[in-house]
Amino acid sequence: MKRDYYEVLGVARDAGTQEIKRAYRKLARELHPDVNSTDPQCEEKFKEATEAYEVLCDSEKRRLYDAYGHDAFRRGAGADGGGFGGFGDFGDIFESFFGSGIFGGGGARRQGPVRGQDLAVELEIDLEEAAFGVKRDVTLEILDTCGECGGSGAADQSAVHTCQDCGGSGQVRVVRSTMLGQMVQSGPCARCGGRGRVIDDPCLGCRGQGRAYREQVLTVDVPAGISDGQRIRLNGRGAAGERGGPPGDLYVHVTITAHDYFKREGDNILYELDLTMVQAALGARLTVPTLDGEEEVEFVPGTQPGEVKVLKGRGVPHLRGMGRGDQKVLVNVLIPRDLSEQQKGLLRDLDACLEVGQYNRRSDGFLGKLKHIFTG
Repeated sequence: MKRDYYEVLGVARDAGTQEIKRAYRKLARELHPDVNSTDPQCEEKFKEATEAYEVLCDSEKRRLYDAYGHDAFRRGAGADGGGFGGFGDFGDIFESFFGSGIFGGGGARRQGPVRGQDLAVELEIDLEEAAFGVKRDVTLEILDTCGECGGSGAADQSAVHTCQDCGGSGQVRVVRSTMLGQMVQSGPCARCGGRGRVIDDPCLGCRGQGRAYREQVLTVDVPAGISDGQRIRLNGRGAAGERGGPPGDLYVHVTITAHDYFKREGDNILYELDLTMVQAALGARLTVPTLDGEEEVEFVPGTQPGEVKVLKGRGVPHLRGMGRGDQKVLVNVLIPRDLSEQQKGLLRDLDACLEVGQYNRRSDGFLGKLKHIFTG
């Protein structure tokens, strides 16, 4: 099981960016394999700390992690990308923090494709849509591949050439004196911004970045049986990647609005029905609303308050499964108020001719009725 990122770095959940950077810097110097060669676990610990730093120092990734935990960054089988858990190479993060070669490292870091950020959006649906599924459009501003230059960043492809300062590597190296001795340190090339190429005629649509924000309408296919709070992942529908990297994913967080008279319990639907005292005593055939429309339901004479009528297969379809839950109709018996003297007399006459045995009490009592509603 993965440890909590805040626990890994030893910071509170409300820690600021600078505090997180300080905690990571301290751990990185302690755990880097080139310094701590006596601990066989130091490389794994270093990777763990670097992964935690990458997430918590990125506002969007941190928001996703706080909402969904480690599940926010799990990618399905066949998803493109390398590194650990869908993030970049831990060496890349360390180099950007301390500089390449600070612990006697090698050459310049290659500027390869970078996967785009994951995004999240809220979608509100009603109970019927959740039960039977629905296709809904969501609109969002998304960082997408520039449509004018196709992601190259150049208005004229002939105006793109290799950066002379870094030789196309995107990195420049300098020798610095540190407390650990004289070390080679590298960083992004100032001339090309780490891209390894210079664009003399940048695209006006994206200002040479290859990506630009645009409004996008996406159709979300909500599956039948989805529950409140569940999320749907749309692979590859997040922000466009850099330098030809794959796009991130889009997470759709589903919220189900409260229904006027239905209450959902798992895949079952609870509906409360009022019977008059006379209907409960003599029996009645009434129309009851269901997710599929109205249905006639018969209540036998002597129906008691709290009794439950089960309508099989009238609940919510099982998500990614066969069949449906049930609808449970809870009976509430209405007792008349503000009786006239004539009405009181009629009830007294009725009571006088009734025998004790005609009053029926359920053996399981009120708590038993509640248990039957939710589990029976």
